[in-house]
Amino acid sequence: EALNHFSRALDVLKDLPQCPERNALELELLIARGIPLLSVKGYASDDMEHNYRRAKELSQEHSDSMHHFRAIRGLWSFHLVRGHLANARGLAENLLALAHHEQSSDLLVEAHRDLGTTCFFLGRFDEAKHHLLTAISMDDPNQQRSLALRYGQDPGITARTYLARTLWILGEVEPVEPLALEAIGLARELEHPYTLVFTLYFLSWLYSAVHNTKRTRELTDETIAVSTQYSFALGLAWATTSRGWVLAETGQEEGLGTFLHGLAATRAIGARIHETCTLALLAEIYLRKRRIDEGLATIEEAQKLVVTGGELFWHAELLRLKGELLLSQSDQSVHAAEQFFCEALKIAQDQHATMLELRAATSLARLWKARNKVDEATRILHSVCAKFHEGVDNPDLSEAKTVLLELLA
Repeated sequence: EALNHFSRALDVLKDLPQCPERNALELELLIARGIPLLSVKGYASDDMEHNYRRAKELSQEHSDSMHHFRAIRGLWSFHLVRGHLANARGLAENLLALAHHEQSSDLLVEAHRDLGTTCFFLGRFDEAKHHLLTAISMDDPNQQRSLALRYGQDPGITARTYLARTLWILGEVEPVEPLALEAIGLARELEHPYTLVFTLYFLSWLYSAVHNTKRTRELTDETIAVSTQYSFALGLAWATTSRGWVLAETGQEEGLGTFLHGLAATRAIGARIHETCTLALLAEIYLRKRRIDEGLATIEEAQKLVVTGGELFWHAELLRLKGELLLSQSDQSVHAAEQFFCEALKIAQDQHATMLELRAATSLARLWKARNKVDEATRILHSVCAKFHEGVDNPDLSEAKTVLLELLA
């Protein structure tokens, strides 16, 4: 309803003669229209780009720093979700420079959050951690409602969501669950539906990553319910994919179809960010179903996004899964699989992605064990397990330790 009113106002505005006052009013309307536009059509719609590109032009004419920041931020969100990460990074760095110039704590929270999110998808996890922690340290809970209305979702809560994911990949697992629960609790208290949907969906990824189907299903079902109630097309598409994964993971035949339906809906909206991870989940489904050729084709599709968009955060996992698919294809693929495991290990090490390094090392150790390279397998797996604190436990580490015990037996 809000979007319709803003769009009608802009239509009426076209009949007014060109003058500074008319352009100032157009800028106000475009900025106000951006949030309902985001909610209804999603970050990656062409309407979003047109809206904020025009707002950016007008804000430069009027030297309005706040509107200029929000226009650039709108373009940043469009390019991020479209998967244009080089553009997104440039815009995020521009936002941080503007925020420092204005010396505004609100703008700094948003800018650090935006740059941290961009670094996450680029696989620059240490930088992501720095910016997200900075955003959280500057976050004022008393400002959450106004910031959520200004940017479409609360930046402090979103920073916590991405920090939880970043820390998990870095292997710093102890604070992940408390941080995820804190983010969900704050999102519920805020009573801002779009912030809640975003928080629920992106934290459901954490639980799917560790194959916790029960918790993934709970968060996904709530995401679908809220997205349906408020007509959030992107949230519904993302969560439908997640529901398909849960169904497939629990052995239900309709799971793959539901997953593919959600993926198609997401692409129809124009959203490509996070797709390397989504396609990795799809490849895992194909692997379990022994549909190896389809799994390999899915990995190839994901790797194109790595090259064209620079989405590197899940690159190591794509290569590891390609190795697992090749091992299941034929005995003649063992050498190629070994190469992909080694490449995945190297990429994870370069990114300081300890959890992904652990997965690659586990796959490689299993292969080396089968090839009687027990000493090499033990060495590589023990070196990664040693990076985790004593007493820490999670499914990937438990699996690695089981393989390590088999090697030492």
